[in-house]
Amino acid sequence: MTQFEFYKSFQFVLELILAESLYAYKLPRRSYFVLRLIGALAVLFAFSYLFPVLSNSALYCSFTFLMIFTVSVLLAKFLFKETWMTVIFCCLAGYTTQHLAYELYTLAVNLTGANAESPMGFYGADEITFFDNQFLVAMYLFVYTLTYCACFFVFSEKIPRSESVQFKTAFMFCGIVFILVIDILLNAVVVYYLADDDKPLYKIIMCVYNILCCIIALYLQFEVALKRKLEDTLDRVEQMWRQAKEQYAVSKENVEMINVKCHDLKHQIRMLGKNGDIDPQALADLEKRISIYDAAVKTGNPALDIILSEKSLICTKNNIKLSCIVDGEKLGFIKEEDIYALFGNMIDNAIEAVTDVEESKRVISLSVKTVNNFLTIRATNYFDHEIRFVGGMPETRKADKRYHGYGLKSIKYICEHYGGELTVAAENNVFDLSILFGLG
Repeated sequence: MTQFEFYKSFQFVLELILAESLYAYKLPRRSYFVLRLIGALAVLFAFSYLFPVLSNSALYCSFTFLMIFTVSVLLAKFLFKETWMTVIFCCLAGYTTQHLAYELYTLAVNLTGANAESPMGFYGADEITFFDNQFLVAMYLFVYTLTYCACFFVFSEKIPRSESVQFKTAFMFCGIVFILVIDILLNAVVVYYLADDDKPLYKIIMCVYNILCCIIALYLQFEVALKRKLEDTLDRVEQMWRQAKEQYAVSKENVEMINVKCHDLKHQIRMLGKNGDIDPQALADLEKRISIYDAAVKTGNPALDIILSEKSLICTKNNIKLSCIVDGEKLGFIKEEDIYALFGNMIDNAIEAVTDVEESKRVISLSVKTVNNFLTIRATNYFDHEIRFVGGMPETRKADKRYHGYGLKSIKYICEHYGGELTVAAENNVFDLSILFGLG
Protein backbone atom coordinates (compact mmCIF):
# COMPACT_ATOMS: atom_id res chain seq x y z
CA MET A 1 0.00 0.00 0.00
CA THR A 2 1.39 3.40 -0.96
CA GLN A 3 1.35 6.36 1.40
CA PHE A 4 -1.40 8.01 -0.67
CA GLU A 5 -3.59 4.90 -0.53
CA PHE A 6 -3.12 4.66 3.21
CA TYR A 7 -3.93 8.35 3.66
CA LYS A 8 -7.12 8.40 1.59
CA SER A 9 -8.34 5.05 2.99
CA PHE A 10 -7.69 5.53 6.70
CA GLN A 11 -5.94 8.68 7.86
CA PHE A 12 -8.06 11.18 5.92
CA VAL A 13 -11.29 9.38 6.81
CA LEU A 14 -10.41 9.41 10.50
CA GLU A 15 -9.50 13.11 10.35
CA LEU A 16 -12.77 13.88 8.56
CA ILE A 17 -14.90 11.89 11.01
CA LEU A 18 -13.37 13.63 14.02
CA ALA A 19 -13.75 17.06 12.41
CA GLU A 20 -17.39 16.53 11.41
CA SER A 21 -18.14 15.19 14.90
CA LEU A 22 -17.11 18.56 16.36
CA TYR A 23 -20.18 20.13 14.77
CA ALA A 24 -22.64 17.25 14.46
CA TYR A 25 -22.62 16.04 18.07
CA LYS A 26 -25.45 18.42 18.97
CA LEU A 27 -27.80 17.17 16.27
CA PRO A 28 -30.77 14.97 17.27
CA ARG A 29 -29.91 11.34 16.70
CA ARG A 30 -32.03 8.76 14.95
CA SER A 31 -33.19 5.59 16.68
CA TYR A 32 -30.63 2.78 17.06
CA PHE A 33 -27.89 5.38 16.72
CA VAL A 34 -25.04 3.13 17.87
CA LEU A 35 -25.88 0.43 15.33
CA ARG A 36 -26.30 3.07 12.63
CA LEU A 37 -22.93 4.58 13.57
CA ILE A 38 -21.13 1.25 13.35
CA GLY A 39 -22.66 0.60 9.95
CA ALA A 40 -21.90 4.13 8.70
CA LEU A 41 -18.25 3.91 9.74
CA ALA A 42 -17.90 0.54 8.04
CA VAL A 43 -19.41 1.92 4.83
CA LEU A 44 -17.24 5.05 4.83
CA PHE A 45 -13.98 3.18 5.44
CA ALA A 46 -14.91 0.54 2.87
CA PHE A 47 -15.79 3.16 0.26
CA SER A 48 -12.57 5.12 0.77
CA TYR A 49 -10.50 1.91 0.66
CA LEU A 50 -12.16 0.58 -2.49
CA PHE A 51 -12.27 3.90 -4.33
CA PRO A 52 -9.82 3.37 -7.21
CA VAL A 53 -6.68 5.41 -7.82
CA LEU A 54 -7.01 5.78 -11.58
CA SER A 55 -4.75 8.77 -12.05
CA ASN A 56 -1.81 10.32 -10.27
CA SER A 57 -2.93 13.91 -10.84
CA ALA A 58 -4.00 16.89 -8.75
CA LEU A 59 -7.49 16.94 -10.24
CA TYR A 60 -8.20 13.28 -9.59
CA CYS A 61 -6.77 13.52 -6.09
CA SER A 62 -9.14 16.38 -5.28
CA PHE A 63 -12.02 14.44 -6.82
CA THR A 64 -11.21 11.45 -4.61
CA PHE A 65 -11.37 13.45 -1.39
CA LEU A 66 -14.56 15.25 -2.45
CA MET A 67 -16.25 11.91 -3.20
CA ILE A 68 -15.33 10.60 0.25
CA PHE A 69 -16.71 13.80 1.76
CA THR A 70 -19.96 13.40 -0.21
CA VAL A 71 -20.45 9.91 1.17
CA SER A 72 -19.82 11.22 4.69
CA VAL A 73 -22.65 13.75 4.19
CA LEU A 74 -25.07 11.03 3.08
CA LEU A 75 -24.13 8.89 6.09
CA ALA A 76 -24.53 11.86 8.44
CA LYS A 77 -28.09 12.27 7.18
CA PHE A 78 -28.56 8.56 7.88
CA LEU A 79 -27.36 9.10 11.47
CA PHE A 80 -29.05 12.37 12.46
CA LYS A 81 -32.67 13.45 12.33
CA GLU A 82 -32.07 16.88 10.82
CA THR A 83 -32.66 18.86 7.64
CA TRP A 84 -30.32 18.42 4.70
CA MET A 85 -29.12 22.01 5.04
CA THR A 86 -28.12 21.54 8.68
CA VAL A 87 -26.36 18.23 7.97
CA ILE A 88 -24.46 19.71 5.03
CA PHE A 89 -23.61 22.78 7.12
CA CYS A 90 -22.03 20.68 9.89
CA CYS A 91 -20.20 18.34 7.50
CA LEU A 92 -18.91 21.25 5.43
CA ALA A 93 -17.63 22.94 8.56
CA GLY A 94 -15.94 19.66 9.51
CA TYR A 95 -14.25 19.28 6.13
CA THR A 96 -13.07 22.91 6.27
CA THR A 97 -11.67 22.32 9.75
CA GLN A 98 -9.87 19.17 8.61
CA HIS A 99 -8.35 20.99 5.65
CA LEU A 100 -7.38 23.94 7.86
CA ALA A 101 -5.53 21.56 10.18
CA TYR A 102 -3.82 19.93 7.20
CA GLU A 103 -2.67 23.30 5.83
CA LEU A 104 -1.39 24.43 9.23
CA TYR A 105 0.54 21.18 9.57
CA THR A 106 1.95 21.57 6.06
CA LEU A 107 3.01 25.14 6.87
CA ALA A 108 4.71 23.99 10.08
CA VAL A 109 6.61 21.27 8.22
CA ASN A 110 7.76 23.68 5.53
CA LEU A 111 8.85 26.31 8.05
CA THR A 112 10.84 23.80 10.09
CA GLY A 113 12.19 21.96 7.03
CA ALA A 114 11.28 18.66 8.65
CA ASN A 115 10.66 16.96 5.31
CA ALA A 116 12.20 18.42 2.19
CA GLU A 117 10.42 16.05 -0.18
CA SER A 118 6.79 16.33 0.80
CA PRO A 119 4.90 17.70 3.83
CA MET A 120 3.12 14.46 4.59
CA GLY A 121 5.38 12.17 2.63
CA PHE A 122 2.54 10.39 0.84
CA TYR A 123 2.07 11.94 -2.60
CA GLY A 124 3.91 9.80 -5.11
CA ALA A 125 5.56 7.66 -2.44
CA ASP A 126 5.80 3.95 -3.09
CA GLU A 127 5.59 2.98 0.56
CA ILE A 128 4.50 4.41 3.89
CA THR A 129 7.22 6.66 5.31
CA PHE A 130 5.34 9.16 7.45
CA PHE A 131 5.31 7.11 10.65
CA ASP A 132 9.07 6.53 10.47
CA ASN A 133 9.66 10.15 11.48
CA GLN A 134 8.74 10.63 15.15
CA PHE A 135 9.12 14.41 14.91
CA LEU A 136 6.56 14.55 12.08
CA VAL A 137 4.15 12.38 14.05
CA ALA A 138 4.49 14.57 17.15
CA MET A 139 4.02 17.76 15.10
CA TYR A 140 1.05 16.21 13.30
CA LEU A 141 -0.73 15.28 16.56
CA PHE A 142 0.01 18.67 18.12
CA VAL A 143 -1.20 20.76 15.16
CA TYR A 144 -4.34 18.74 14.52
CA THR A 145 -5.31 18.61 18.20
CA LEU A 146 -4.75 22.34 18.63
CA THR A 147 -6.69 23.21 15.46
CA TYR A 148 -9.64 20.95 16.27
CA CYS A 149 -9.89 22.26 19.84
CA ALA A 150 -9.68 25.88 18.68
CA CYS A 151 -12.39 25.39 16.04
CA PHE A 152 -14.57 23.60 18.56
CA PHE A 153 -14.53 26.45 21.06
CA VAL A 154 -14.58 29.28 18.50
CA PHE A 155 -17.08 27.91 15.97
CA SER A 156 -18.81 24.72 17.10
CA GLU A 157 -20.20 26.21 20.30
CA LYS A 158 -22.08 28.78 18.21
CA ILE A 159 -24.38 26.13 16.76
CA PRO A 160 -27.70 26.16 18.67
CA ARG A 161 -28.70 22.72 19.85
CA SER A 162 -31.60 21.20 17.92
CA GLU A 163 -32.14 24.24 15.73
CA SER A 164 -31.91 24.18 11.97
CA VAL A 165 -29.35 26.30 10.17
CA GLN A 166 -30.39 28.58 7.35
CA PHE A 167 -28.52 30.49 4.67
CA LYS A 168 -29.95 33.77 3.49
CA THR A 169 -29.52 32.75 -0.14
CA ALA A 170 -28.38 29.68 -2.04
CA PHE A 171 -25.70 31.89 -3.59
CA MET A 172 -24.03 32.27 -0.20
CA PHE A 173 -23.97 28.51 0.35
CA CYS A 174 -22.59 27.86 -3.13
CA GLY A 175 -19.94 30.53 -2.53
CA ILE A 176 -18.68 28.76 0.58
CA VAL A 177 -18.53 25.42 -1.23
CA PHE A 178 -16.70 27.07 -4.13
CA ILE A 179 -14.06 28.55 -1.80
CA LEU A 180 -13.40 25.18 -0.19
CA VAL A 181 -13.22 23.28 -3.51
CA ILE A 182 -10.80 25.79 -5.02
CA ASP A 183 -8.72 25.68 -1.86
CA ILE A 184 -8.47 21.88 -1.99
CA LEU A 185 -7.65 21.92 -5.69
CA LEU A 186 -4.93 24.55 -5.27
CA ASN A 187 -3.40 22.55 -2.45
CA ALA A 188 -3.28 19.43 -4.64
CA VAL A 189 -1.65 21.40 -7.45
CA VAL A 190 0.99 22.74 -5.04
CA VAL A 191 1.73 19.29 -3.64
CA TYR A 192 2.01 17.65 -7.04
CA TYR A 193 3.86 20.30 -8.99
CA LEU A 194 5.93 22.03 -6.30
CA ALA A 195 6.83 19.00 -4.20
CA ASP A 196 10.32 18.84 -5.70
CA ASP A 197 10.71 22.57 -6.14
CA ASP A 198 13.84 24.05 -4.57
CA LYS A 199 11.99 27.24 -3.59
CA PRO A 200 10.00 26.44 -0.41
CA LEU A 201 8.85 30.07 -0.23
CA TYR A 202 6.25 29.34 -2.93
CA LYS A 203 4.84 26.47 -0.90
CA ILE A 204 4.77 28.57 2.27
CA ILE A 205 2.89 31.37 0.48
CA MET A 206 0.32 28.90 -0.88
CA CYS A 207 -0.12 27.36 2.57
CA VAL A 208 -0.82 30.79 4.06
CA TYR A 209 -3.26 31.52 1.23
CA ASN A 210 -5.10 28.21 1.74
CA ILE A 211 -5.24 28.76 5.49
CA LEU A 212 -6.85 32.16 4.94
CA CYS A 213 -9.37 30.56 2.57
CA CYS A 214 -10.36 28.03 5.23
CA ILE A 215 -10.74 30.69 7.89
CA ILE A 216 -12.83 32.87 5.57
CA ALA A 217 -15.05 29.89 4.69
CA LEU A 218 -15.63 29.09 8.37
CA TYR A 219 -16.31 32.75 9.12
CA LEU A 220 -18.88 32.97 6.34
CA GLN A 221 -20.56 29.81 7.55
CA PHE A 222 -20.94 30.77 11.17
CA GLU A 223 -21.16 34.54 11.10
CA VAL A 224 -23.39 34.86 8.05
CA ALA A 225 -25.56 31.74 8.36
CA LEU A 226 -26.07 31.98 12.12
CA LYS A 227 -26.61 35.72 11.84
CA ARG A 228 -29.41 34.87 9.46
CA LYS A 229 -30.81 32.55 12.11
CA LEU A 230 -30.79 35.34 14.67
CA GLU A 231 -32.42 37.71 12.19
CA ASP A 232 -35.20 35.18 11.55
CA THR A 233 -35.74 34.75 15.29
CA LEU A 234 -35.94 38.50 15.78
CA ASP A 235 -38.38 38.81 12.87
CA ARG A 236 -40.64 36.16 14.38
CA VAL A 237 -40.51 37.77 17.82
CA GLU A 238 -41.33 41.18 16.35
CA GLN A 239 -44.17 39.62 14.37
CA MET A 240 -45.54 38.12 17.60
CA TRP A 241 -45.20 41.53 19.25
CA ARG A 242 -47.18 43.22 16.44
CA GLN A 243 -49.87 40.55 16.67
CA ALA A 244 -50.04 41.01 20.44
CA LYS A 245 -50.41 44.76 19.94
CA GLU A 246 -53.32 44.24 17.56
CA GLN A 247 -54.85 41.59 19.80
CA TYR A 248 -54.58 43.90 22.80
CA ALA A 249 -56.67 46.58 21.08
CA VAL A 250 -59.34 44.02 20.16
CA SER A 251 -59.32 42.39 23.61
CA LYS A 252 -59.57 45.73 25.35
CA GLU A 253 -62.68 46.60 23.38
CA ASN A 254 -64.22 43.15 23.86
CA VAL A 255 -63.60 43.05 27.61
CA GLU A 256 -65.10 46.49 28.10
CA MET A 257 -68.16 45.52 26.05
CA ILE A 258 -68.60 42.21 27.94
CA ASN A 259 -68.33 43.96 31.29
CA VAL A 260 -71.00 46.48 30.29
CA LYS A 261 -73.34 43.75 29.02
CA CYS A 262 -72.81 41.59 32.12
CA HIS A 263 -73.44 44.56 34.39
CA ASP A 264 -76.74 45.29 32.59
CA LEU A 265 -77.76 41.63 32.72
CA LYS A 266 -77.20 41.43 36.47
CA HIS A 267 -79.46 44.44 36.99
CA GLN A 268 -82.15 42.88 34.78
CA ILE A 269 -81.92 39.61 36.74
CA ARG A 270 -82.38 41.44 40.02
CA MET A 271 -85.47 43.16 38.61
CA LEU A 272 -86.92 39.81 37.59
CA GLY A 273 -86.24 38.53 41.08
CA LYS A 274 -88.11 41.38 42.66
CA ASN A 275 -91.12 40.72 40.44
CA GLY A 276 -91.09 37.05 41.54
CA ASP A 277 -91.48 35.73 38.01
CA ILE A 278 -88.54 33.25 38.29
CA ASP A 279 -87.43 30.88 41.04
CA PRO A 280 -84.95 32.72 43.35
CA GLN A 281 -82.50 29.80 43.35
CA ALA A 282 -82.42 29.71 39.54
CA LEU A 283 -81.82 33.44 39.48
CA ALA A 284 -78.97 33.15 41.98
CA ASP A 285 -77.35 30.39 39.90
CA LEU A 286 -77.74 32.44 36.70
CA GLU A 287 -76.22 35.50 38.33
CA LYS A 288 -73.29 33.43 39.57
CA ARG A 289 -72.59 32.17 36.06
CA ILE A 290 -72.69 35.65 34.61
CA SER A 291 -70.38 36.90 37.35
CA ILE A 292 -67.62 34.74 35.92
CA TYR A 293 -67.54 36.97 32.85
CA ASP A 294 -67.95 40.10 34.92
CA ALA A 295 -65.04 39.23 37.22
CA ALA A 296 -62.75 41.96 35.94
CA VAL A 297 -59.33 41.84 37.59
CA LYS A 298 -58.21 45.16 39.07
CA THR A 299 -54.43 45.44 39.41
CA GLY A 300 -53.90 49.13 38.80
CA ASN A 301 -52.75 48.56 35.22
CA PRO A 302 -55.39 48.46 32.42
CA ALA A 303 -53.40 46.19 30.10
CA LEU A 304 -52.63 43.72 32.86
CA ASP A 305 -56.29 43.75 33.93
CA ILE A 306 -57.36 42.75 30.42
CA ILE A 307 -54.87 39.92 29.98
CA LEU A 308 -55.58 38.50 33.45
CA SER A 309 -59.32 38.67 32.81
CA GLU A 310 -58.89 36.75 29.56
CA LYS A 311 -56.59 34.12 31.03
CA SER A 312 -58.80 33.71 34.11
CA LEU A 313 -61.63 32.53 31.87
CA ILE A 314 -59.34 30.01 30.18
CA CYS A 315 -58.10 28.78 33.56
CA THR A 316 -61.64 28.39 34.86
CA LYS A 317 -62.60 26.37 31.80
CA ASN A 318 -59.62 24.00 32.30
CA ASN A 319 -59.93 23.72 36.10
CA ILE A 320 -56.73 25.70 36.65
CA LYS A 321 -56.27 27.90 39.69
CA LEU A 322 -54.68 31.23 38.79
CA SER A 323 -53.36 32.94 41.91
CA CYS A 324 -52.33 36.59 41.49
CA ILE A 325 -50.67 39.02 43.90
CA VAL A 326 -49.99 41.91 41.59
CA ASP A 327 -49.16 45.58 42.01
CA GLY A 328 -49.85 46.72 38.47
CA GLU A 329 -49.18 50.40 39.15
CA LYS A 330 -45.45 49.67 39.23
CA LEU A 331 -45.56 48.61 35.57
CA GLY A 332 -46.20 52.12 34.28
CA PHE A 333 -42.81 52.33 32.57
CA ILE A 334 -43.78 49.49 30.18
CA LYS A 335 -46.05 50.13 27.21
CA GLU A 336 -49.51 48.59 27.47
CA GLU A 337 -49.05 46.39 24.37
CA ASP A 338 -45.75 45.09 25.78
CA ILE A 339 -47.42 44.26 29.09
CA TYR A 340 -50.12 42.39 27.21
CA ALA A 341 -47.52 40.40 25.23
CA LEU A 342 -45.24 39.81 28.23
CA PHE A 343 -47.85 38.46 30.64
CA GLY A 344 -49.81 36.78 27.86
CA ASN A 345 -46.82 34.63 26.89
CA MET A 346 -45.96 33.93 30.53
CA ILE A 347 -49.44 32.69 31.40
CA ASP A 348 -49.93 30.83 28.10
CA ASN A 349 -46.74 28.84 28.72
CA ALA A 350 -47.84 28.07 32.26
CA ILE A 351 -51.32 26.98 31.13
CA GLU A 352 -49.82 24.66 28.52
CA ALA A 353 -47.56 23.11 31.17
CA VAL A 354 -50.20 22.51 33.88
CA THR A 355 -52.79 20.99 31.55
CA ASP A 356 -50.63 17.84 31.55
CA VAL A 357 -50.51 17.45 35.35
CA GLU A 358 -53.10 16.06 37.72
CA GLU A 359 -55.94 18.44 38.55
CA SER A 360 -54.84 19.08 42.14
CA LYS A 361 -51.57 20.55 40.84
CA ARG A 362 -53.06 22.76 38.17
CA VAL A 363 -51.96 25.92 39.92
CA ILE A 364 -50.33 29.01 38.44
CA SER A 365 -48.93 31.66 40.75
CA LEU A 366 -48.19 35.17 39.52
CA SER A 367 -46.70 38.01 41.54
CA VAL A 368 -45.58 41.55 40.75
CA LYS A 369 -44.00 43.46 43.62
CA THR A 370 -41.19 45.81 44.55
CA VAL A 371 -38.23 44.72 46.65
CA ASN A 372 -35.94 47.56 47.71
CA ASN A 373 -35.32 49.43 44.46
CA PHE A 374 -36.26 46.59 42.13
CA LEU A 375 -39.47 45.38 40.51
CA THR A 376 -39.82 41.61 40.46
CA ILE A 377 -42.20 39.62 38.27
CA ARG A 378 -42.46 35.95 39.05
CA ALA A 379 -44.58 33.14 37.61
CA THR A 380 -44.48 29.55 38.88
CA ASN A 381 -46.31 26.41 37.85
CA TYR A 382 -46.05 22.63 38.10
CA PHE A 383 -44.85 20.42 35.24
CA ASP A 384 -44.44 16.68 34.79
CA HIS A 385 -42.19 16.38 31.74
CA GLU A 386 -38.47 16.59 31.16
CA ILE A 387 -37.13 20.10 30.52
CA ARG A 388 -33.82 20.50 28.75
CA PHE A 389 -32.08 23.86 28.95
CA VAL A 390 -30.04 25.24 26.05
CA GLY A 391 -28.17 28.47 26.64
CA GLY A 392 -30.07 29.10 29.87
CA MET A 393 -33.46 28.77 28.15
CA PRO A 394 -35.77 25.72 28.10
CA GLU A 395 -36.04 23.95 24.76
CA THR A 396 -39.48 23.63 23.21
CA ARG A 397 -41.11 20.19 23.30
CA LYS A 398 -42.82 20.69 19.95
CA ALA A 399 -41.61 18.49 17.10
CA ASP A 400 -41.14 21.37 14.68
CA LYS A 401 -38.78 23.67 16.53
CA ARG A 402 -38.65 26.15 13.65
CA TYR A 403 -42.11 27.51 14.48
CA HIS A 404 -42.30 26.99 18.24
CA GLY A 405 -40.46 28.16 21.32
CA TYR A 406 -40.78 31.85 20.51
CA GLY A 407 -42.94 32.68 23.54
CA LEU A 408 -39.96 32.76 25.91
CA LYS A 409 -37.86 34.49 23.28
CA SER A 410 -40.52 37.19 23.09
CA ILE A 411 -40.48 37.52 26.89
CA LYS A 412 -36.70 37.82 26.84
CA TYR A 413 -36.86 40.39 24.04
CA ILE A 414 -39.28 42.60 25.99
CA CYS A 415 -37.23 42.24 29.19
CA GLU A 416 -34.02 43.29 27.50
CA HIS A 417 -35.80 46.17 25.75
CA TYR A 418 -36.66 47.67 29.16
CA GLY A 419 -33.31 46.81 30.75
CA GLY A 420 -34.63 43.82 32.69
CA GLU A 421 -33.08 40.45 33.46
CA LEU A 422 -34.85 37.15 32.82
CA THR A 423 -34.04 33.92 34.65
CA VAL A 424 -35.77 30.56 34.39
CA ALA A 425 -35.34 27.47 36.52
CA ALA A 426 -36.97 24.06 36.84
CA GLU A 427 -36.56 22.08 40.03
CA ASN A 428 -38.70 19.53 41.89
CA ASN A 429 -41.32 19.69 39.11
CA VAL A 430 -41.81 23.43 39.60
CA PHE A 431 -41.05 25.82 36.76
CA ASP A 432 -39.98 29.26 37.95
CA LEU A 433 -39.78 32.28 35.66
CA SER A 434 -38.45 35.50 37.22
CA ILE A 435 -37.94 38.97 35.80
CA LEU A 436 -36.04 41.74 37.54
CA PHE A 437 -36.25 45.42 36.62
CA GLY A 438 -34.25 48.18 38.24
CA LEU A 439 -36.44 51.14 39.19
CA GLY A 440 -33.54 53.59 39.30
